[in-house]
Amino acid sequence: MTMFASISRVAVLVLFSLAANAAIAEPLAYPPRAIRFVVPFQAGGAVDIMARRVGQYLSERWGQSVVVDNRPGAGGTLGADVVAKAEPDGLTLLVTPQGPLVVNPFLMKNVPYDAAKAFAPVTVIAQAPNVVALSPSKGLKTVAELLSYGKAKGRLTFATQGVGTTGHITGELMARAVGVPMTHVPYKGFPGMLADVTTGRVDMLITDTFNVVPRVRAKELHALAVSSTQRSSVLPEVPTFPEAGYPNVIAGPWFSIVAPAGTPIEIRARLAEAVRNLLKTPEMVRDLANLGTDPVGSTPAEFERFYETEYKRWGEIIRAANITLSH
Repeated sequence: MTMFASISRVAVLVLFSLAANAAIAEPLAYPPRAIRFVVPFQAGGAVDIMARRVGQYLSERWGQSVVVDNRPGAGGTLGADVVAKAEPDGLTLLVTPQGPLVVNPFLMKNVPYDAAKAFAPVTVIAQAPNVVALSPSKGLKTVAELLSYGKAKGRLTFATQGVGTTGHITGELMARAVGVPMTHVPYKGFPGMLADVTTGRVDMLITDTFNVVPRVRAKELHALAVSSTQRSSVLPEVPTFPEAGYPNVIAGPWFSIVAPAGTPIEIRARLAEAVRNLLKTPEMVRDLANLGTDPVGSTPAEFERFYETEYKRWGEIIRAANITLSH
């Protein structure tokens, strides 16, 4: 072999090595085209607003459109099933509260996907506690006063936006903790329950901060407690149930992004990082506060651990309270 041939061979090897290293260092080519955010509820709600805000940010940052596809039905199950059966390429994602993920599987008889295995966690965008609130005309200022009232009356009634909602489950947790019989009164929406609570037909309501905060500020409702370990940033004056002596009354909505199972971690990590960056902006913090929520921004690994814990916890609560739906 000539010296020229040897040098040429070495040069080829060096060039091959450089090319390989360049390929390894090449950034992830994601997203290659438009992303679809499936929202399993109607437009205009808190999760829809979050999806559109996150989508706008990703579109501006990555130069690809993000389309919000509202697929309401069966408590979010129909939209979730679309994503469960989608290609795991990070281009079809579910933006949802926890219902389709950790509640519906225990409420409904025929959920078309295995929620414990069908999804790959991306990030939790935001969370909020539920709020126990009642008419100011009742004159009850604390949880202790409410319970004394309930004991004298023999029972408390609580309104929620439906069977199996986080408000319903919070009420069941509360009933088990306080030792006062409580009767659930489900409604199909917030206006009806608000009317019956403000007129005194139902003792109290339990629902999310999104609906309660404007009515508390308008003095239509008085908030007694929030079902979280820490006070809500949008209702900082309202004590938590642990502060009132009931540490197990912890429940409330959280809003997340999940991908189909099998979606590469590199894609999920890039999405989660982008959402975390958005959540650090004053504008997004303000927007979430207007929805009654606090930003989270978990990594895929953090969300996976949280998902496993929540799946187990909500299942235990629903079974213990014997809550079922006919779906």
